[in-house]
Amino acid sequence: MMYLSSKGPVAIDTMPFRYAKNALEKLRREAPERIEEIAALEKHVAALDANKDENPRVAPGDNNPPEEAPAKSDGRAAVDIHVADLLVEAKNWADGTPIANQQQADEVAKLHRMLEQAKNLVEETADAEKKPLNEALKNISDWQNGYTAKGKKTIPDGLLTNAHRATGLLTARWLQKLEDDRKAREKEAADRAAEAAKVAIAEHQQAKDSTDLEVIDRAEDSLAIAKSLLQQAEGVSRERVRVGGAGFRAVSLRTVYHAESTGEPGCWAQAYGHYKQIPEFMDEFRALIQRWADRDARIEAHRVRGVPGFNFREEKVV
Repeated sequence: MMYLSSKGPVAIDTMPFRYAKNALEKLRREAPERIEEIAALEKHVAALDANKDENPRVAPGDNNPPEEAPAKSDGRAAVDIHVADLLVEAKNWADGTPIANQQQADEVAKLHRMLEQAKNLVEETADAEKKPLNEALKNISDWQNGYTAKGKKTIPDGLLTNAHRATGLLTARWLQKLEDDRKAREKEAADRAAEAAKVAIAEHQQAKDSTDLEVIDRAEDSLAIAKSLLQQAEGVSRERVRVGGAGFRAVSLRTVYHAESTGEPGCWAQAYGHYKQIPEFMDEFRALIQRWADRDARIEAHRVRGVPGFNFREEKVV
C-alpha cells in the first residue's frame, strides 16, 4: 500500500514510525476519505509502536520532517494546519535526546529552516489580515491627531490642542491679574489690620491702669476694630480667583512644579548620588546601560574599543 505524499508515493511498510504517525494524523485531519491509506498507516504504526526500542533515533533516517514546501496561506486556518505538523515533528525531535548522526543533523537543520519559514508565514498572514484594520486605525488616528495631538515628535499639535492652549494662556493671564489684585488687597488689608492692632495694643496698655471710662471704652473700640480688620485680611487671603461657570466648571489657577537641572558642574552626578539609594531607580539605570552595551556588542568597532565594566562574550547561534 502506498501513501500519496506531496513528494510522491511512499510505500507505507517502509515508513519510519514518526513519519508514518505524522502522515496518519495528517490524513485523519485533512483527508479522512482516504480510508485505505489510513487503515494501512494505522496497522503499520501499531506494529512499529509495539516493536520500537527505547531510542528510536538510533537508526539513520527514522525521522522525516513534514512536507518540505510551506503551505500556501489562504488564512489562519491553513497556516494552523501547516504549523501543527511542524510542531508535532519539532516535539518528536526536541525530546531531550541528542542528535546521533549527520543524517539526523541534516533533518533537524531542515526542520529548523521550515520552522523559520513558518514563523515568516505567520507574520505575513497576520500582516495581511491586519492591513485593512491598520489602515482603518491610521485613518482614525489621523483624524484624532488633527484635533488632539500634543507634544509628538513627528506630528504637529492638533487644532483643538492649539486652541485649548491659547484660550488657557488668555485665561491664565487674566486670572494672574486677578490674583495680583487680590494679593495687593490682601497686603493692604493686612497692613491696616497691623496698624489697627498696634493702636489697640497701645490703648489697651494705657487703659489697664486708667480710671477714665472714656479711655477704657476707646481701647475696647480699638481692639474691636483691629479684630474686624484682621478678619477682613484673612477673608481676602482665602479668596480664590476664578472665571467661567454658566453650566461649566469654573476655571481657576493651579500650581504645578517642574524639576530643572541647575546646569552647574557635577549637577547630574549629584542627582545620581541622591537617587542611587532607590532600588527601582538603579534597576532602570542598569537596564539603560545594558541596552547601550548590547548595542555596542553588535558593532565591531565598539567591541574593539570596549565598554568599561563589561566584557563582550561570543556565542554561536543558528
